Amino acid sequence: MRLKNRISVITGGGSGIGRSTVRRFAEEGARVVFCNRSKDKGLSLLEELKADGLGDQVRFFPCDVSDEEQVKALAAFVKHEFGNCEILFNNAGIHLAGRLHETAPDAWDRIMNVDLRGLYLVSYYLLPQMLEGHYGSIINMSSVSGIRADYAMCAYNTAKGAITNLTRAMALDYADDNIRVNAVCPGVIRTDIAQHTFDCVPGSEEMFRNAYPVHCIADPVEVANAVVFLASRESDFINGVNLPVDGGITCHTGQPCTGTY
Repeated sequence: MRLKNRISVITGGGSGIGRSTVRRFAEEGARVVFCNRSKDKGLSLLEELKADGLGDQVRFFPCDVSDEEQVKALAAFVKHEFGNCEILFNNAGIHLAGRLHETAPDAWDRIMNVDLRGLYLVSYYLLPQMLEGHYGSIINMSSVSGIRADYAMCAYNTAKGAITNLTRAMALDYADDNIRVNAVCPGVIRTDIAQHTFDCVPGSEEMFRNAYPVHCIADPVEVANAVVFLASRESDFINGVNLPVDGGITCHTGQPCTGTY
């Protein structure tokens, strides 16, 4: 077990990539506190894990990461239940489409508060626990949209781009404290958000398949496996990396395939 007894926190753990990561961490023996805005989703996952014999070392805490008081309470809960946090997966986030003039100020603020400020708040209140233990591995959720730009997604691109560089800055600042900071940058993953797009935009699933060199759409567990690796001692010399989990889409220049090799 690669994460045996490691005290771990996963935000946005009730669905999608977060949900798969909670399960993978439990399978790897971690002591896990996961949070989610939806209490129903969190309790549902907890019951599912218990039914599978994986729930003994897993705790759920309802929390909106954009709310400072709730995040403070989350940090206190982690310390009370298990002790100092050693691994943090800053996964919580929301998605927003639209060009800049179509993005209302309240919508812009919402995505920045959840995706970016939420990551800041959780890190702010859990880093002291890592500093006290002189050990930590933080994995931030960025995106291929934090490495390259997308059409009509200016707010989301901005938030994820900030996370990409914040990851580098944190990696530099905490390396001497034996705390590593990396990020995963997924491409299209079969989550509720992606499925909503596929359902609403005819032909969009096939468009995504054709755009990716591997011509498939990943399941959430494929990102969760990358997070497990970055959280484990197997990756001790990896720091400040924004790891694409993207089927190769960010390695493409964008130039067309002419059929000549």
